[in-house]
Amino acid sequence: MTSSTVVSPPLNSPALTHLSSLSSTSLLLLTQHNTMMGRSRRRWAGQKKVLDYGPRRPIKTMASLGGLLGGIFKGTDTGESTRQQYGSTVAAVNKLENEVSGLTDAQLRERTFLLKERASKGDSLDSLLPEAFAIVREASKRVLGLRPFDVQLIGAMVLHKGEIAEMRTGEGKTLVAILPAYLNALSGKGVHVVTVNDYLARRDCEWVGQVPRFLGLKVGLIQQDMTSEQRRENYLCDITYVTNSELGFDYLRDNLATEKC
Repeated sequence: MTSSTVVSPPLNSPALTHLSSLSSTSLLLLTQHNTMMGRSRRRWAGQKKVLDYGPRRPIKTMASLGGLLGGIFKGTDTGESTRQQYGSTVAAVNKLENEVSGLTDAQLRERTFLLKERASKGDSLDSLLPEAFAIVREASKRVLGLRPFDVQLIGAMVLHKGEIAEMRTGEGKTLVAILPAYLNALSGKGVHVVTVNDYLARRDCEWVGQVPRFLGLKVGLIQQDMTSEQRRENYLCDITYVTNSELGFDYLRDNLATEKC
């Protein structure tokens, strides 16, 4: 894969609409249901480049793991430093695997509500991460028949930190995304998982969306032909799958509307 630069839009610009000009490779935008551009920082993850929408600020690709099971993220090193950085957290997740695998389905779902309660009482998401990731990994095994590799856990940790992680086609972006999505949804603020077309949004929602549903979270989907009421209902879910263009235009519709729909 050739070298590339990832840039973010200026925080004082409604540049989100220009995301529709991205190439067809997968894009992940992990963010919270708070405010949009110009009011709060957004978390961007994935994609080679964002095209012209005014002054840009280059951002280095922070994670380098070097190809799946040798490293899945591209950066300036072989990936060893990244693996070392997150190694202790991965070990903490793995240490919980035997305990979590012995839980019943109902007990797994109960863990979600216990984690939500801890988050509401002030526990940081970082402190909840090992248990949350262990729970999602076990749910993925039961629902999808897939166990996220350690290197995919690292990719999920990178996204959770709000850093950029570039992955090659077929290296598990869809599965990686559900880990930090679940973790951040525990805060009660909601998470958007953004891709580039309605088909991918629907596919991911129906496939990996089974995991957070299994764990007791509400998972929504935004599609082009939805009414305003349907969109509102789906945006209120714990995790919402949406395309970059729909998210951008919904933001504009919200801010340009002169009366309540």
